[in-house]
Amino acid sequence: MIKIAIDAMSGDLGSEIVVKAIQSYINKRNDVEFFVTGKLDELKELTHERIHVIEANDVIGMNDGIMTVRRKKDSSMVKAVMLAKEGQVDGVVSCGSTGAYYTAAMLFLKRIENVEKSCLMAILPTYNNKGVAMLDVGANAENTPEQLRDFAIMGSVYAKMIRGVKEPKVSLLNIGSESKKGDEVHQQTYQLLNDEKEINFVGNIEGRDILLGETDVIVTDGFSGNIALKTIEGTAALVMRMVKEAMFSSLKSKIGALLSKGSLSGLKEKFDYKSVGGALMVGFEKAVVKAHGGSDEVAFENAIDLTYQLAKQDVVTLMKEGLNK
Repeated sequence: MIKIAIDAMSGDLGSEIVVKAIQSYINKRNDVEFFVTGKLDELKELTHERIHVIEANDVIGMNDGIMTVRRKKDSSMVKAVMLAKEGQVDGVVSCGSTGAYYTAAMLFLKRIENVEKSCLMAILPTYNNKGVAMLDVGANAENTPEQLRDFAIMGSVYAKMIRGVKEPKVSLLNIGSESKKGDEVHQQTYQLLNDEKEINFVGNIEGRDILLGETDVIVTDGFSGNIALKTIEGTAALVMRMVKEAMFSSLKSKIGALLSKGSLSGLKEKFDYKSVGGALMVGFEKAVVKAHGGSDEVAFENAIDLTYQLAKQDVVTLMKEGLNK
């Protein structure tokens, strides 16, 4: 039985979407058990025999600072993470504040042995529809070459076991494709990745090529990764806004928009976070999944499924094995 803790209260849209996602998912799997933390009056519809509701009367808001984690120990987020610490569950899901969630994981969960830094991994959409895993996207301001090598190994295991890529291509985000590009950290990282037998390193990748889909895992420090991620998100949103405004700027363009509605919907779906499932906090002994703060029930259910797959495939153990070879 796969056991998953769920923080039901911390997202932008409240507990209602979480309840619906859990009710939908519990009927699709007979080997999953949920431990849901939150306010009892908002979770009273969760009556299935494999769903256990645990009272948590406090909530960590999106604007709360990371130190709130220590003050709000009765919050739904902290109680969900504590279930993982105590060994009662195999994984945790929350769509609350990324900073607070990561802090809770750092405070209460063990890191994989020999992993100096955990990190945040996101799956980005690509032109060829394959998607690409990028890590770190914001957990650490800077990283050493050895830490980036660990990220590469863990990202490669994830791509194999969860995304089904037989021999994932791993790239290093840099300012040029040549091996000598970048500062000393990036040059040293290049050599470590090139010598690492556990991964299929294919060289540097530039920011303009991230979304082409020609690689499966992109390794970067958290500072650069976060800037890249938010630039991509902002650009995608702005382009869609500009296209929409252009399509409705005149009668002729409105007719064109009507005729091309299907194609535009397909483009929007390609860059929709709902299908991804969530970001993974890599490097912990448990599966820790961060759903988007604005997740609806579909997005949150996909985050639940990602956590289930991580536990089912025992990805943490496989990451340990890859790091210790």
